[in-house]
Formats: sequence, structure tokens, C-alpha cells
Amino acid sequence: MRYHQINADSPLAVLTPYLIPEVLRTRKVINLGDGFIFRAIERLVGHFAPARTFSPRIVLPDSALSVLENCPAVILAGANQLNDRYTVWPGLTAEQIRASTLRLIPFGIGLHGEPGFTDQLSDATKQVLIALHERIEFSSWRCPHTVDYLKKELPQLSSQLLMTGCPVIYDEPLIEGKSFHEADRSIAVTVTERGEYWARETAIIDFVAKNFPRAKRYLVLHQNYSPPPRFEYFRHRWLSCLPSQLNDYQRLRQYAVRRGFQIECPKGADECIAFYRNIDMHFGSRLHAHLLFLSRAKRSWLVPVDGRALGMAEFLQFPVFQPNDLGEAMDFDFEIVRNRAREGFSVMHRFVKTLAL
Repeated sequence: MRYHQINADSPLAVLTPYLIPEVLRTRKVINLGDGFIFRAIERLVGHFAPARTFSPRIVLPDSALSVLENCPAVILAGANQLNDRYTVWPGLTAEQIRASTLRLIPFGIGLHGEPGFTDQLSDATKQVLIALHERIEFSSWRCPHTVDYLKKELPQLSSQLLMTGCPVIYDEPLIEGKSFHEADRSIAVTVTERGEYWARETAIIDFVAKNFPRAKRYLVLHQNYSPPPRFEYFRHRWLSCLPSQLNDYQRLRQYAVRRGFQIECPKGADECIAFYRNIDMHFGSRLHAHLLFLSRAKRSWLVPVDGRALGMAEFLQFPVFQPNDLGEAMDFDFEIVRNRAREGFSVMHRFVKTLAL
């Protein structure tokens, strides 16, 4: 199966969690990984027009609903949205889907990943998923764990549930056989500042600083919860500032700077994607940074935060390690990932052909 990127405009509409509506911007920040997914879907189906691109985070107004109903299909762009109370956007019911002309197609959606969120689908969620599958041939899901969960809860939909993998893993270098990049002159470390993260993330920073002392090292923020002020890097690098005077996000950045890292805060997914083109390898806890590097045939090692990474690890057969065990993974044969991705890409291709492009 050859990789073919679509450069034309798509007639489809899309709902992507990468977009943060203005009403939510005081309490939500963009997740660059959601943007990676959005761009990866565009590579497979074509560019989405801004006028047909919406967020599933809020109830859509009638004007947006009119746009969606006039499109041949609406892509539900993946992230880790699937939980026991999932719906397409807040309050949308199966009855409303059936009363509309909407053709809603899940594309790479995955399990929530944290304990307690995927125990048993609610009746309302079951009915929503049944309703949207009445109008489509197949739906696309991110990993085996996601599909297993759905088949357990909705066995009548089993024949329509395709395990396509996350679209981020599919790009020309990996699929077409480009040799894995062996250089280690520049390294990106990604962090996930959620839950009890300090020990995990500082251990990754320490591992890279110790094992790659001559490399250019970057700490890359995929969700920038506390934007650094203009001169923060110089303050952390050259001035004495007690950790107790900093918030937790600033402390982690200070920790990295004092171990030879530069801090990168991309303003959006496109800026981060462009930045990673010039980086040799990746270590960290951000799944979609990991997948992006692998898709470009660049070496990457992932430390899992919760269950959302484990399904992709099972599918692609890459190892996941705790930070203190990273050294054991350095000789991993990444051709294993390529072989698994090629198998997954054939399923993805089968799915994309059903989208009426």
C-alpha cells in the first residue's frame, strides 16, 4: 500500500477539539497533539475549509448546524474523547441526530484513558453511537483497546468498527520505507503536567541530560498552562530564584534549563510540526509527539501517563518504559513499528475510501 497525500480541498466538514471556542479560553488551553491529529486527517482526506471547521466542545448554533447538514459528511476528528458519557457535542441526542441529515463519522477517536471514565457506556451514549452508525459504513478508532471496549458495549456494531490506528502515525517516510534517522544532535523532550508528574518528568529530563550531554536539548510544551514571561529563560539560567517562589510549571522549566535545556512554547500545531522537522529524536510523555516522530522515521521513546498510550503501544508494538528504565529501550528495532503501521495503513485506506470524497 503506497502512501498518497491529498493536497486538494475537502468537501467534508470537521469537528476538532483542537479548536478552543472563545467562551472556554479562560479555562482551556490548546493541546498541540489534537492539532497533529487534525493535520494528519487533512493529509488523508484534503484540506478542511475554515467555514466548515468547528469545535465539539460547545453546543453548536443553528448557523453551524446548517453548514454541517449541507456537507456530504462530518468528520469527528480524534483525540481521547471516548468515555462512558460521550456524545458528539454537549447535549446532542440520538433523536436529534435522526431528525437531522447529519452524517457523522468518527475518525481516530480513542479511549479517555484515565480510570473510572470507561467502565460502562451510558444508555444515552449507546443510542448516540447507534444513531450515527445508521448512516455510515465504517467508523475509525484509535487502538485495539478502544475497539474492544466498543464491541463489548455495542456488539451489534462490531462489523462497522475499524481499528485504523491514530492518523498521526501515517506519513510518507514511515510508510514508504525511509531509513530510521540515526542522528542524536538535537533532542526534544515533551512533558505532561498532569497529576503526580514531577518525578516522572524530571527523571526523563535527567536521563536525556546524562546520556546526551553534547546534544541540543529542548523541553517542548504541548499544553502551555503557564506561559513563560519574556525573560524567564535568562532568569532560570543565570539568576538565583528559589523554587518556592515559582509555580509548578515554572519549577519544571527551571529544572530543565539548569540541565542545559532550552524551552520551546509553540503557539500552535503547525509551528510545532515545523520545529520538529529539525529535531533528530524524541523522549517524553506526549503520545502524539511520539507518533509524529515515528511517522517521519525518527526514533522516539514514550513514557506513558495513563492508559491512552497503551492501546497504541499494543497496536504498533513499541515499548513503553518508566523513566528510570529508558536505557533498556535504546536498542529497540523500529522496523517493528513500520511493519505494524503498514498493516494499519491498509485498514485506514479502506476506511477513507468510504468517506465519499
